[in-house]
Amino acid sequence: MRDPKVVVLLSVGMHPVSGRTRMAPGDARALEMALRLSPHPIALHVGDASNTGLRDYLGMGLDAIEVLGIWTDGGDIVPTLCERLAELKPDLVLSGMAADAGEASGMVPYLLAHGLGFRHVSSIASIEVIEPNEAIVIQAYRGATRRRLAVQLPAVISASELAPAPRARAFARSRRGTLQVTAGIVAKDHEASTWARAPARRRPKKISAGQTASDSALLVGLTPDEAAHRILDFLRDKNIIQESGK
Repeated sequence: MRDPKVVVLLSVGMHPVSGRTRMAPGDARALEMALRLSPHPIALHVGDASNTGLRDYLGMGLDAIEVLGIWTDGGDIVPTLCERLAELKPDLVLSGMAADAGEASGMVPYLLAHGLGFRHVSSIASIEVIEPNEAIVIQAYRGATRRRLAVQLPAVISASELAPAPRARAFARSRRGTLQVTAGIVAKDHEASTWARAPARRRPKKISAGQTASDSALLVGLTPDEAAHRILDFLRDKNIIQESGK
């Protein structure tokens, strides 16, 4: 069989502590998988070519990253990627399970597969064999038995967190690689524009059995209304629910 045409989708992540841009961990694992399948995979990114996080991907061994237009808040990258992938006609499209910043919904691989008419499998730890019309892959979830699957090509594959870690980056490679910018317009995400957005809240503490708002009084011998008020007070105290309008 001819060498498979492999495309890897790359996003830019954000370090959870420093806030600095970096490779998205899931996409870096997808790139490692792509480099093991093909010496010259095609890398696609929608966003700002000046973002320093893209250079880290080049340092893993990519010759170039193709940047398809500039993404802005409220943009939908799926139509742009679908259009380019339809032109490339790849055998495999690799990505992480979810982006490391932004919405990070994990829906992009599913939407691409649907739009292109490709198969999609998620949480893949390795690709063992690529045959003329199918790939043999290993699906792995943390705490579960690994499964060997046969996937009909072309397909979109999401790399598992259990996939091999990305190789070390070489500074010289990161400087030598090129960012090929394609002028394009990213469509507006009309559905996302209707969402209500708010700052993230701290995750509430886990409730243990027998716990009460004061951690001392038992909810016994109360009328239904009194019990309901005590339960609401407890949920507000633990920041599990908030008053409407806050």
